[in-house]
Amino acid sequence: MKDEKLFSASIGHQITVFIENKPGSMAAMIDLLRDKKVNMFALTLNEGLDIGYLRVTVDKLDAAKKALEDAGQLVLDHEVVLLEVANKPGGFAAASDRWAKAGINIEYAYSANSPSPESSLLIVRVANVKKAIAVLK
Repeated sequence: MKDEKLFSASIGHQITVFIENKPGSMAAMIDLLRDKKVNMFALTLNEGLDIGYLRVTVDKLDAAKKALEDAGQLVLDHEVVLLEVANKPGGFAAASDRWAKAGINIEYAYSANSPSPESSLLIVRVANVKKAIAVLK
């Protein structure tokens, strides 16, 4: 199968919120988004010493940022690659191989999928999102 059928890419935004590392902290942030009818495409929570780094991609970026900022949260917004890949062996490999050949470093990535859909969504942080997408076309 050709690479073009294995993936598609677009520019997306990921918000990062720093939350206390204690029960209920993440639930409070997720509840804020739910109350504003913001849908999450993907999320990851990484631990720090006393804080967690909650990274989320959403359908309504401005509404999510406003809700979290109004709640007193520091919200960081980063461009990321939204990479939709075929949910089968080689989907991500086809894109990551092209990036490696072009000298594009993947700073981090996380995915959101289930075993049943035909494709998976990967959130990929690279230094130059536009270049990363151009390499895939």
